[in-house]
Amino acid sequence: MCVSLVNATTHEEIINPAHNTLSGQSSSSMYKLKDINNHDGGFFVFGDVSVKLEGQFRLKFSMFEISKLGATNLKSIYSNVFQVYPSKSFPGMLESTFLSRSFSDQGVRIRIRKEHRVQM
Repeated sequence: MCVSLVNATTHEEIINPAHNTLSGQSSSSMYKLKDINNHDGGFFVFGDVSVKLEGQFRLKFSMFEISKLGATNLKSIYSNVFQVYPSKSFPGMLESTFLSRSFSDQGVRIRIRKEHRVQM
């Protein structure tokens, strides 16, 4: 699965020739993990993706099938709208979710925050 940055309303992909709009890992293989109810599931983890532009955006997640003929886009879905703040007005990181902590306990390499940090 791959992730890309798109406009919050038009869903058009945001491409900036001067620099990348996303940093970090923009593709993920499927992990077989337990969810918060201890059921097996297939999850795609993007633990270090960050956006380099300010504004409101969505993430587009695209699933591909790779064959001898190439790659075929099977399906794409969009995240909810989110806000990217300038560094001076960033409200701080939220505590990691129970699902994130559970994935980390199962060996997925993601950063875990133990408490809410407010930037002053």
